[in-house]
Amino acid sequence: MTFAEESYVDDVLVPVRTGWSPHRNYFRVYRLPPHPRQAEVDAALTDLPARWGTLELRLHAVACERLHACHSTAVAVLGDPAARTRHREFVEQEHQALVEVVRHRLHGAPAMTRDDVAAVVRVAGGRWSTPDVVAALDAAGAVVREPVPLPRIPRPKRWPTLREHLADLPHDSLWEYLSRTAELRGADTTPAEVETRRQRLRVSRDRAADAERAVLALVRLWAATPGGLSAALAHDLLAALAAATVCGYRAVRELATPQRCAATLSTDPDAVAYAVWCAREEAAWAETYFEAVDAHRLPAALDVLESRPLPESWARVRDGLRADLDRLRASLTQAREAEDADPEDAAARYLAIGRELTDPAVDEGLRRCPAAAPPAVSATVDGAAVVVDWQPSPSTAGNITYRVCRGSTVLSEKATAPLVDLEAPVGLPLTYTVTAARDGAPGGATSSEPVAVLPEVTDLRLVTEPGVVFGQWRLPPGALRAVVRRTGSDSEVPVHENGFTDRDVEPWTAYTYRVLVEYAALRSHGIDIPVVCLGEPDVVTDLLAVAAGDVVDLTWTPPRGDEVEIRLLTSPEAAPAGVVRLDQAAVAGPVVATSRCGRVRVPAADLAGGRTLVPVTVSGPVATIGTPVTVDISSVHVTGLSAVRLGPQVQLSWHWPAWAREVLVVWRHGGPLADPADPAAHRWRVTRTAYLSRGTRLNAAEPGSHWFGVCVVGDGQLGPLATVESPCPVQLRYRLHGRARALAVEVECDADLPDVVVLGKEALRPLAPDDGVVLATVPGGQRAGRAEFTVPAEWRGPVHLRAFALDDSMWVCHPDPRDLVVR
Repeated sequence: MTFAEESYVDDVLVPVRTGWSPHRNYFRVYRLPPHPRQAEVDAALTDLPARWGTLELRLHAVACERLHACHSTAVAVLGDPAARTRHREFVEQEHQALVEVVRHRLHGAPAMTRDDVAAVVRVAGGRWSTPDVVAALDAAGAVVREPVPLPRIPRPKRWPTLREHLADLPHDSLWEYLSRTAELRGADTTPAEVETRRQRLRVSRDRAADAERAVLALVRLWAATPGGLSAALAHDLLAALAAATVCGYRAVRELATPQRCAATLSTDPDAVAYAVWCAREEAAWAETYFEAVDAHRLPAALDVLESRPLPESWARVRDGLRADLDRLRASLTQAREAEDADPEDAAARYLAIGRELTDPAVDEGLRRCPAAAPPAVSATVDGAAVVVDWQPSPSTAGNITYRVCRGSTVLSEKATAPLVDLEAPVGLPLTYTVTAARDGAPGGATSSEPVAVLPEVTDLRLVTEPGVVFGQWRLPPGALRAVVRRTGSDSEVPVHENGFTDRDVEPWTAYTYRVLVEYAALRSHGIDIPVVCLGEPDVVTDLLAVAAGDVVDLTWTPPRGDEVEIRLLTSPEAAPAGVVRLDQAAVAGPVVATSRCGRVRVPAADLAGGRTLVPVTVSGPVATIGTPVTVDISSVHVTGLSAVRLGPQVQLSWHWPAWAREVLVVWRHGGPLADPADPAAHRWRVTRTAYLSRGTRLNAAEPGSHWFGVCVVGDGQLGPLATVESPCPVQLRYRLHGRARALAVEVECDADLPDVVVLGKEALRPLAPDDGVVLATVPGGQRAGRAEFTVPAEWRGPVHLRAFALDDSMWVCHPDPRDLVVR
């Protein structure tokens, strides 16, 4: 095989110099096929190292030195058939990973460009070479291919309008509409056929018919221009294909049907689909042009076209755009001349121009043709708000909106009346002005008659205690005082500043109070608020608290009309007795639940380890502390019990329930646990602190199953027992005998041996059956076995040895790991 120096530099030396490890693929380093003959291996191991020192490769001395450093390892791997097979499997895994990468980048495409292949190699950082990517492409059923050039087709005039109207029709594209609609013939549709279809739609008056008439108008416009309809269909196809690229190449290819491609681009569908796919991430200058056209910035769009050489199709677009600009500028001159004779007509002309062209002259012209003022404006007070209403302006040209102001403050700009002013100042005369605006340009204005706002009191609160009702509020600015009346009484309730105290009430009786605000000459309508006068709260003596998993169920007999707070009792000596103020009851502890129905469920986590709860009956600002109760945890059990085998020991773990501070661990060998008092079981008490600091590990080296159980210890009782089984694997024992590097391994087992391999590794201990070099193999089938082997002399010490059973269920052990190190 001829040595290709340039490809070897690109595929091997450059990646090695930039950080790629040669150990990952010796077949690539020594230019070997996946299944080489021994003669090919020997030749490569001899010839390639000789080339690393040649003058042709002297620019890559660093990479060559790294290859020399790993040559001995390569000889050991490639020279040993078993090691070479394992290395080939690893390389094949890398190849399959690359195939998946290539398939992901292809996304269904039949090929990749040379630039895409180079990008994969570059991004991989030397992990794969160009031949690797080409081979992965072949495995994925793809090739390296460049796309054919496609013609640049400018977007047809009023194309966004077509897309808007097609949304109201059962067609996804212009091609589908022309191909599936009666009287029309796809790309061969003529203006006469369009007119025939339009005549059939004259009797229809629904939304779909209006949209189809608009589509037909655009088709007739394009069909009347030579090649115009074909160009529109070509743009329709390319735009659909470009949009489908986000769904993968298959979606693009399915859209590129032979009929559409033949009728619009006269190109093979596969070539069209592949060209669009390859250009999916390119930024074309045409997008800048289309963005300017969509924003009606026609001078900017013309600048885009005039700043570069254009094909004939785009030259026609440029000439048409230049003609449109000349026409619109002439229309601006005509509108300016019409301002004095008919401002409304001039405004309509400016608006028509503004729909096609964004120009400061349009805005200046609209400001010179203001909208007429509203004929009438009214303002009505509604509580603390003012409702402003007005009659519409007689002006009709453009979008007429209205600016509403309170004095010099702008409140809103809206198209229709009314407006509700929720922040009107109180106690002041207010005048509202409504100004008509045409497309944002202000016009005539009309003002309302002055009005005044008389708001009610704020922050109104009524608080009851046994035999008394307290009221409190805040007066609005400008108010003199408040007046209070109570149902069932003709006289006013005495008021002091911003509140009142009414003791002429009966416990457990409902009342309604009306609070009015008095101003200099008027009183407000007032606010009605109902209240029930409270009596002394009843005490709760039958609270029951039962733990149920992660929650605690609380039940009691609900007292009349009062709310009961359940508090976590933290200071029983500080809790007062009898009827006290609510702030005095707070010393009993924090509130964990509140209810009026006599039943509530509390998460155990909210109790933070506490177990004593006390009911507090609340009646307004006073309360009565009931009889405390301790949470019953006799049914609490541990959850998530698991046993992990660690050689001759078993590590137990579980989730501690709330309040549990100690558990009883029970275990036995050979059979399930009957209960915590099983006479054949062993027992061990474990505290929560010891569990969190040291864990729970037990010796269980006897062959067979071991059963473990855990139950909570609390209140002098044992909770339910949670159990788990842990079998002990069969033990396989081995020893090494010999002197220097000539050794023998002896293996014995309590059952028939599986195949056992002895691995060697320089400097590090082997961690898995494939982590090292196989030095010896003991065949299985017997209870004991022996094999002799020699540690390679070229290996530098220390050399770590280790035996592995090829059956994962075996427990492999050695009496002294220090004997497994060869100096």
